[in-house]
Amino acid sequence: MSHISINISSELKDKISKIAQKSGRSLDECVALALNEYAENFEDTYKTDLCSVDNLERSFFLSIGE
Repeated sequence: MSHISINISSELKDKISKIAQKSGRSLDECVALALNEYAENFEDTYKTDLCSVDNLERSFFLSIGE
């Protein structure tokens, strides 16, 4: 297991702490679960949205966001 350090607002820390307390998990567990879910959602979106189009379409979609 690796350790990281992040800076978050006190409001977000309070929200996560309340969730941790209600769920019976530690703050670390809740943050790790949230990051894992974020990474999985990103991968799913990337695979579905960008990898399913050809290079021309990909460059078009990426240029719209600029």
